[in-house]
Amino acid sequence: MRFAKEMAFYSAYHQEKRNVYIHVLGVPLITFTLFLVLSRFSLLEVAGFPISYSMLFMVIVLGYYYTLDVLFAFAATILFGGLFVAAEMITKSLAPEIAWTIFGFGQIFGWGAQFYGHFIFEKGRPALFDNLFQALVSAPLFVVADVFFELGYRLDVKQAVEAELKGKGLYKDFSKLKTS
Repeated sequence: MRFAKEMAFYSAYHQEKRNVYIHVLGVPLITFTLFLVLSRFSLLEVAGFPISYSMLFMVIVLGYYYTLDVLFAFAATILFGGLFVAAEMITKSLAPEIAWTIFGFGQIFGWGAQFYGHFIFEKGRPALFDNLFQALVSAPLFVVADVFFELGYRLDVKQAVEAELKGKGLYKDFSKLKTS
């Protein structure tokens, strides 16, 4: 299963629950603030409808997601489509300096929280040090999958991901560790 192989790389860095929860909040924040800034720049206009860099980015990324897993991609389309629409609407009403300020704070907080989760809870470095594509493009889809798994859905996929991790010797059993 291609999705399980792709997610195994990500999951090797995200096995401690508190870090996963941080990512469930941080990744959408990073994505939203990125959309907010990319929405400020129009690529072209089609029949009077402006196509922003934000829209182009979203379409390309969601297209990639659909090649990995249709159900997770559909959920990502709803979630990140909503963030995209909100960013497009907000961009029209914000002064550029306010949009850039929100972007800056969102990126600093989102990335900072994730670094904290990796260094404090995972006791390791973030995936972006080893694979920038996974960190920037794939992470939102994998966060969607993590939510499904946490809610008890698609457990066959979760087991396939865990099997990939175990096969590569990357599975960590955090249940045996003391939490502080």
